[in-house]
Amino acid sequence: MMFRLNGVDRQKAGEAWRTIPALMEKAEAAGTHKFPRKAAIVRPQRHDVEWRVNFTQVARKDGAAVNGLEPDEMTCGEIDGRRQATEAFEFLRTVPGFEKSYIVDLPPQLGIRETRRVVGGYMLSGEDVLGCASFEDSIGVNGWPIEAHVSGDVIFKFPPIPESRGYNELPYRMLVPDGVDNLLVAGRCASMTHEGQSAARVSGACFAMGEAAGTAAALALSGNTTPRDIAVEKLQQGLKAQGAFIGRDQPVPAGV
Repeated sequence: MMFRLNGVDRQKAGEAWRTIPALMEKAEAAGTHKFPRKAAIVRPQRHDVEWRVNFTQVARKDGAAVNGLEPDEMTCGEIDGRRQATEAFEFLRTVPGFEKSYIVDLPPQLGIRETRRVVGGYMLSGEDVLGCASFEDSIGVNGWPIEAHVSGDVIFKFPPIPESRGYNELPYRMLVPDGVDNLLVAGRCASMTHEGQSAARVSGACFAMGEAAGTAAALALSGNTTPRDIAVEKLQQGLKAQGAFIGRDQPVPAGV
């Protein structure tokens, strides 16, 4: 249950994202606050009086993750998420620079990172992420690490850097479900293992998958064939012509 704050004194706040974890530990030790997780993310936005806050971790009463397929669990999650966001805001008002801040908005719906996924021609795995895997049918790349949400914490697992290039390619096969024609999937429901999905569900990878799915659908229609049977080389050529970086033989863009 992320939310946004406005009215932050940017100069006074400084690099608050570096100091907030220690302030959280101090507040918990003093018994003034109790937090649902350790790894809070509080960052300024384009207009630096506005900050994005990722502070909550919603769970069932038994500590298990909320099942995004169950309406009753989602309802409890919506209520608890808003309670946690309000408590996080109360704490942030004690942080230098945030004293006069206020909540701009809460999201209309609880954010769910994972529910059902399809099984496609290939399932992207955690090993692919950490091993910076390459694929002949690559349609894009992803540089986000494995992001494991465990009770009370978020654990990131990165490929070895600088020993590796730091990103993996995304195969077209993960967008094509087994046993279903005329269907392409993109985003968190694509063909991935639990660990692979924890890395490739983020915005950058979803952009890459979405562009590839749309381009592949156009190729399938123009060639009167199913998405599974398109010429992947044509798909890759089209993506590169549109400015996409798919890895393979392309020069790495500056900053990657």
